[in-house]
Amino acid sequence: MSYKKLAIEDLYRFKFVSDPQISPDGKRIVFVVASPQRLEGGKEGYISKLWMADLETNEVYQFTSGKGIDFNPRWSKDGKYILFLSNRDDQKRGPQVYIIPSYGGEAKRLTNFKHGVKNPVWSPRGNKILFIASPEEDERKREYDVKVVNRLFYKLNGQGLFPPGRFHLFYTTVTGSREKQITSGNFDVEDAIWSPDGKQIAFVSNIEKDQDYTYERNIYLMSWKGGKPRRVVRMRSYIHSLSWSPDGQKIAFVSTTMKKGFASNWGIWIYDVNEGRTLHLTRDMDISVGNAVNSDVRFSETSPGLIWSPDSRKIYFLMTEGPNTTVMEIEIESGDMRSIIFGDRVIDNFSIDKEGKVFAFVAMDPTMPKELYVAEGDWEKKITDFNDNFIEEVLLSYPERFTFTASDGKEIEGWIMKPPDFDASKKYPVIVEIHGGPRTSYGNAFMHEFQVLAAQGFIVAYINPRGSAGYGEDFAFEIIKNYGDRDYKDIMETVDYLEKLPYVDKENIGVTGGSYGGYMTNWIVTHTDRFKAAVTQRSISNFISFFGTSDVGFMFTPEEIGGTPWKRYRKYMEKSPLFHVNYVKTPILIIHAEEDLRCPIGQAEEFYTALKYLKKEVEFVRYPGENHELSRSGRPDHRVDRLKRIVNWFEKYLK
Repeated sequence: MSYKKLAIEDLYRFKFVSDPQISPDGKRIVFVVASPQRLEGGKEGYISKLWMADLETNEVYQFTSGKGIDFNPRWSKDGKYILFLSNRDDQKRGPQVYIIPSYGGEAKRLTNFKHGVKNPVWSPRGNKILFIASPEEDERKREYDVKVVNRLFYKLNGQGLFPPGRFHLFYTTVTGSREKQITSGNFDVEDAIWSPDGKQIAFVSNIEKDQDYTYERNIYLMSWKGGKPRRVVRMRSYIHSLSWSPDGQKIAFVSTTMKKGFASNWGIWIYDVNEGRTLHLTRDMDISVGNAVNSDVRFSETSPGLIWSPDSRKIYFLMTEGPNTTVMEIEIESGDMRSIIFGDRVIDNFSIDKEGKVFAFVAMDPTMPKELYVAEGDWEKKITDFNDNFIEEVLLSYPERFTFTASDGKEIEGWIMKPPDFDASKKYPVIVEIHGGPRTSYGNAFMHEFQVLAAQGFIVAYINPRGSAGYGEDFAFEIIKNYGDRDYKDIMETVDYLEKLPYVDKENIGVTGGSYGGYMTNWIVTHTDRFKAAVTQRSISNFISFFGTSDVGFMFTPEEIGGTPWKRYRKYMEKSPLFHVNYVKTPILIIHAEEDLRCPIGQAEEFYTALKYLKKEVEFVRYPGENHELSRSGRPDHRVDRLKRIVNWFEKYLK
């Protein structure tokens, strides 16, 4: 067999496997398979359908068909039906709830909300579905294309401006004949679950005061029929992943103390329904719940949250540990914790059968995109091979782990990806990649971008500097209110390490990153001329304007930079690359999406204008119709174009 290097256009060959949901009897797994497509009429997008794996017959087959995107499958308790979200009937409206018999048949739509539906949950009896939606506004009262805003938090990247109504709880019957709104008021419901007996609903919100001005979130209980909610848990920060124990005695959830701001660990709490008290189960553990490892071959992955064992004695969850994400088990009474499914890989999602014995999960590693697996005890089996044939045809780079001791004594972990046809007698240009977040990480996940750059003859180097997730709370906290200090030193000391390697062309090193990584790229080129070229993506250049224009700016900057811009304007200016732009000597390519609400395109415009005014070497590329997720879920042709421009920029200046 002849092998070829991975190409940019190979993006169209990937299959994105996600959201495995094992049937209650443990015999079947429904999951999602998505892929980039050139659609009808020359349009670009993604096709996403439900697939089924039969563990008894070893058959894997496509379960749903048609237009649009199908995702978020969930089994009814008796295993007879599967609910899912889709926009198959009207792609101008948001995703709606559908149900389909689990052995096949026609899917039936149960909802029709203009702005779509989220978080659908089966009732214990399987005759109702709880969900969150925004009530339909009266079209006669609309002011045509005029939008009136009266909230502080009024937009979200990828969603745009919020609808006029708040997001509330509804339920519908499985026949779709009855739909009822069960919460109302000037607040948003963010998460909700049924009690095991079906009599109560627990939901997350803050109905005591305006949610927009506080991180505080509460858990409320109310009758499934509606009525006045009763607050039972009050937290200093956001709450997610509500999960009611099968015996009905406890509610588990994920939250954080906020003692170290946004660097604080996400932990597990338990609310005892009978005793009315709350326990911080992971209080004495320096761990953070969830998956924080970056990848650009995902599509619409949901979090598994917290899953109880059938006997209500244990909870299963995901945890990021350095470069890996593993399935963990924690015992409620003792607090003992251990890894259940692990390895040098990243597990994105999992589910278990009603007996608590069989796990279905999706996992990837640096040389294999996500596939579906099943495990029981120490036994594990790979179920799908959507990407195997494609991956076997191409030459890939295998990351080589390295560590070094930073100047303050901390160990920093990183990886080098060499060109697949690497020759130790030659010297190669290097591209340093910086992740976003900053509370995310690089690790044992597949990165199409990194493989493409390595295939083009570059050495790709990436690390988890201070501020990254997966290394404990103190490691993440070190950059809070001090961006551009310890994180910058970690990156520059990485360059020191790289320059000592015999195969590195130390005269030709480039740097790139997106979001926080874009901010750090801007910071680097305004503080050193050590890099020969830079590509800054979806970046921040000015924290003063970011405060008021980003969807989360008013929350993010007071915590990360400290204070407000009108009180701490000198600090905001000091930490903003824009105010150091006159020092730039590095050629810079600026890449930004025009509908990015997380790091608005004004951040790129300000930086570009200042650089161009000063006659620096700069180019600005704008992507219409794209948001902050351009590199991960943007239109496939835009993703291809972006990678081509990055490669060409570094080819021009580093070779």
